[in-house]
Amino acid sequence: MIINAPEFQKAIPIIEAIERAGYEAYFVGGSVRDTLLNLDISDVDIASSAMPEEIQRIFPITFDVGIQHGTVMVLHERETYEITTFRTESKYEKFRRPEKVEYVRSLQDDLKRRDFTINAIAIDRHGNIKDFFNGQEDLANKLIRAVGNPEERFREDALRMMRAARFVSQLDFEIEQATKEAIIEYHPLLSKIAVERVREEWNKLLIGRNRKGGIKFFVETRLFQMCPGLQNREKELIDLALFPLQFKGTTIAWTVLVHFLDLKDEAIEPFLRQWKCSRKEIMDIRIGVQALNKRLQQFWDYPLLFETGIEIAMEIEAIIEGFGLPNQSENLIELNESMPIHTLKDLALDGKELLSLLGIQRGGPFVGEIFEELKTLVLANKLENSPFALRDFITKRRMIYLDETFEAAYTVGQKDLASEIGSGTLPVLATPALLAMIENACMGIVKEHLSEGDTTVGIQCDLHHKKASPIHAEITVTVRVTEHRGNKYFFECTAHSQGHEIASAKHTRAVVNANAFMDSL
Repeated sequence: MIINAPEFQKAIPIIEAIERAGYEAYFVGGSVRDTLLNLDISDVDIASSAMPEEIQRIFPITFDVGIQHGTVMVLHERETYEITTFRTESKYEKFRRPEKVEYVRSLQDDLKRRDFTINAIAIDRHGNIKDFFNGQEDLANKLIRAVGNPEERFREDALRMMRAARFVSQLDFEIEQATKEAIIEYHPLLSKIAVERVREEWNKLLIGRNRKGGIKFFVETRLFQMCPGLQNREKELIDLALFPLQFKGTTIAWTVLVHFLDLKDEAIEPFLRQWKCSRKEIMDIRIGVQALNKRLQQFWDYPLLFETGIEIAMEIEAIIEGFGLPNQSENLIELNESMPIHTLKDLALDGKELLSLLGIQRGGPFVGEIFEELKTLVLANKLENSPFALRDFITKRRMIYLDETFEAAYTVGQKDLASEIGSGTLPVLATPALLAMIENACMGIVKEHLSEGDTTVGIQCDLHHKKASPIHAEITVTVRVTEHRGNKYFFECTAHSQGHEIASAKHTRAVVNANAFMDSL
């Protein structure tokens, strides 16, 4: 029996209750169509001769959802069911909603207002089929035909044209010629429909089994010209239609669409906002497009997989053969399993401990920048994701993150004069002596961060000695660390005397093992 599906069986007590009260009730709509096609169904709709207020009297728990259009929601054994009164509809406003709904007691009068014959079939609780418009014949012939006059159906509700395109893709059906011609004539009316409703049908079309046919119909009937951002993009839409693989979800479908539209990154969000996509949808599609473009150039690596996420990455890998590349899903899974971190929360250091290491109470934007740096280094296998390694890294860079400056004071002595060390004849501070002051200041800053047995050696200094200083002059050297990379520290330095800057310098020191360094000489 065609109503053996669990969804129907659960709802039969609803119909029985309505019939006991003296009214008719039938299963209608997509669940009937899909059952006759031996497809899975998700929920059922019920149409009844009972008026909304009569339905409310029959059932103890109801909700006035859509009651202005004759629909009452009934709660039965923790499931909800929409029951709609048989009705006819007058002139439609804005080509979508009827201005007036008139209730009738005839099932046939109710079914004749529906969009397509394949959706105008009803089944009673015994499994008897009510088919006044030859919907079963059209199902057998895989044909989508408007109920009655197609022009009237599309003037009533312009969204029905988009539903026709969706059914071509979803059911792999053809469109009856008169129905298609009416859509070609009235396609401009689709612009009157809310974008959200159009997107809902477009999504179903994209993931349908006959996407090629659905998009072909979408283009031939000029419906695409009424859709945001798709005007005059026939070629790109045909490329999407000809893509050889079926999409398993809407995220990857939109990702490939945007890829074929060749939208720049900054244009993706405005395009998707026109379609009223959610923030999450926009974010996922942007990530997908960026990842797809990179995947077409290279295989996945840790940074790309981290930014993409395994779910979107797997969706991309599942369709990569459509672009002529081999599917390497197994390698992708292995890469994901070996990746040291998958989110910032996987780092072996949290925000509270970071602030403690920095010796501050409150963070700021720089905290996020620090975690980004840790992430980058860990994913590049340049930093181990262990508490010790991360703490050591932060401790050694603390002065950089806090942009700290350090001062060292010196007095120009006899031994520092140019005339004494042979770098000149004048009794003024010699440049080599000033360089030694700067190197000593820099060495003193990093000394506390060295491991036992290590020291630093100067490997480069760009010194600009601007002003001479006499004997006994007080020299203040100010130093800040600008970078710590590998075993190297990079410094910016200035020297002042009597309120004047006498020198500036950029200095680099390398951390070495003292004994090994001496042995190498």
